Amino acid sequence: MKTGYIAVLLLLAATSSAADTKWYSYEDGMVAAGSLNRPVILDFYADWCSPCIAMEEGTYPDPHVISELTDFIAVKVDTQKRIDIESKYGIAYYPTVVFLDAEGREVSRHIGYLGPEDMVEEIKKSRGMHPKESSGLEAIVIVSAFVCVYRRLKRY
Repeated sequence: MKTGYIAVLLLLAATSSAADTKWYSYEDGMVAAGSLNRPVILDFYADWCSPCIAMEEGTYPDPHVISELTDFIAVKVDTQKRIDIESKYGIAYYPTVVFLDAEGREVSRHIGYLGPEDMVEEIKKSRGMHPKESSGLEAIVIVSAFVCVYRRLKRY
């Protein structure tokens, strides 16, 4: 009889630990996302940040959050150690969560603490979104450059 209880407890322990989100380093996560063609969630945090700690302890272990993250590659970025990545994404406040599509383009971000329910909503909202649209400034610069070159060529 005791053997049956022990077997059930071992099975439950194995199941719960297998259901945890696998967190990658930045480089490993981006490689995995590219090879598996999966979207990415980047969690930018600092060890001294109390909202970051609260998310680590309460939000990410939540079963609903874990379930929603199964199709994402989850990446943690310690901003005190990886200032280069923090700068690349323009992170100024912690915690910041950035969602990327399967090609590595940003689709959304959230700055500040997210409880489990809010995190689930952010994940659902980001799923299937398209990369952020440009403001059109790039197109204006390209057209302006073309006009300048055209006028110069026309003079000669």
